[in-house]
Amino acid sequence: MIGKRKRFIGGVALSLVLVTGIGAGCSNNAGEAPSAVENGENTSGLPDGGMTNLEGYPITKEPITITAAVTYGSLRPEMDTTAIWDYVEEKTNIRVEVEIVKDKDKADLMFASGDFPDLIMNVGINPNQMANAVEGGSFVEMKPLLEQYAPTWNKFMEDNPLVYNGSLATDGKLYSLPYIDFAPFDRNLRDQWIIMGNWLDELNLPVPQTTEEFKEALIAIKANAGKGSIPADVIPYYIYFDNYVGGQFDIYGSFGVYVTDPDYVVVEDGVVKDQSTNPAIKEPLKYLRELYAEGLMPPEIFTDDFTTYASKISSDPPIVAAYHSYANRQPEIGVAMGPLDSGNGEEPLLRSQAYMPGPANTAIITSNNKYPVATVRLLEAIASDTELGLTVSRGTKGIVWDTDEEGKAYQIFWEESPEQMAANAGELGLHNSFVALKDQRFYEETWKELSYDVENSRGWAYENVYKDVVLPNEMVYVQGAIGQDDNNLLNQYKTDLTNYRKAMFADFITGKQDIDATWDTYVAQMKQLGLDAFIELKQKAYNAIAK
Repeated sequence: MIGKRKRFIGGVALSLVLVTGIGAGCSNNAGEAPSAVENGENTSGLPDGGMTNLEGYPITKEPITITAAVTYGSLRPEMDTTAIWDYVEEKTNIRVEVEIVKDKDKADLMFASGDFPDLIMNVGINPNQMANAVEGGSFVEMKPLLEQYAPTWNKFMEDNPLVYNGSLATDGKLYSLPYIDFAPFDRNLRDQWIIMGNWLDELNLPVPQTTEEFKEALIAIKANAGKGSIPADVIPYYIYFDNYVGGQFDIYGSFGVYVTDPDYVVVEDGVVKDQSTNPAIKEPLKYLRELYAEGLMPPEIFTDDFTTYASKISSDPPIVAAYHSYANRQPEIGVAMGPLDSGNGEEPLLRSQAYMPGPANTAIITSNNKYPVATVRLLEAIASDTELGLTVSRGTKGIVWDTDEEGKAYQIFWEESPEQMAANAGELGLHNSFVALKDQRFYEETWKELSYDVENSRGWAYENVYKDVVLPNEMVYVQGAIGQDDNNLLNQYKTDLTNYRKAMFADFITGKQDIDATWDTYVAQMKQLGLDAFIELKQKAYNAIAK
């Protein structure tokens, strides 16, 4: 395996104008022409100086290397050395050398300095970074390249305006491709709510259906710590506080307060509404206060990071009785629990997700890239070639996934099996850290979802527990591109509002402040911090994508 490049290629730049000109000037015999690149610039008028074949494999006439950057993920720690890159190189002639960015400051420095690799995968780019890079000419516009060299992606983007609009930069142009997974059990459900079924069985308790039953079950589990299979250091209820993944948001939904975005908003008849100052949210916050006062939630919920959260809910043997997660981390004993009836007359619903990218910016071609057409052809192959696409997204065929006698692809294991994920880390694909195109057609024609028949899997849980108790997709907030000035203002408001709300909600839950006595002061301060203007900007961003 070729060693990782520790420093990105610099000094070789291909301008946006040049890329557009290349596409417009290609001819039928372009794939037969010799390379003509002088001083980093294409002088041949041919795609990638004639290096790139315009159809079939290999994608390039000779082996090339493309550098890339991706954010570290604890479930896939070997994204730089995984065997999938050997497969990609053998099939396409393209070697992808990946640098894993573990430090957010390092990612920020990359955008501040403009020292970009050839390809940016998912590094959590924010709107300001995107806008600044686009304005500086650092990224290559994608739509002209898709129209000529990536028909599968081009058609999908044209057929899915919500995805396309949500992927546009603030200048109204496309500079990235998304990760797409439109499995109904993926999009129509955010987090599962998992509780240890074997512990309930040992205590002769049913799976809770009401908030009162849930509290009683947690109290019983705590009271029996160290007995049977319940560990002495059991954590009855664990959340990743105020984080949209793993957080307390489905507690809110159990009381009929629906929050569909980390900024505490919901969409009702096209109108974006704030839920952080909705008086109805006091009831679920008081319920969380009750759980905390009983010692059913540890103080660490306010300080643990996601790596710690994931580790605790995945521990073997288990130590957490109930938690929220995309995947059931204890599929042998954890059971899916639906939203809880609070008894207040409101319909309890869990969060769903819009049919949007997850995430949007997983493949950005930078102007340092000498082979933009070859890179786009690789992205197209990932979308159109089932084996290549699943290898890059899931991992090595025969280890992570395989095909049946009818040619349908199916998974051998996935995130529900953390031990197998760890044991086969060197065979895993990049999942949502890089592009994939698993749309409705993929699930109808290509994929065989075995998990529907596997009790306690996400697919089974969706079909048997969650299908009828999730929010309608149209209530889920989605955000499109707005101008840079608006973005700056939005982010400024967001930071101030989030910090204050998070601190106050933590105080409400721990009892440091009485929610009724200080509610009006809290709401007034949220208004003072710009809540109304913030919601107006959120509405503007929603209108930009839902038009």
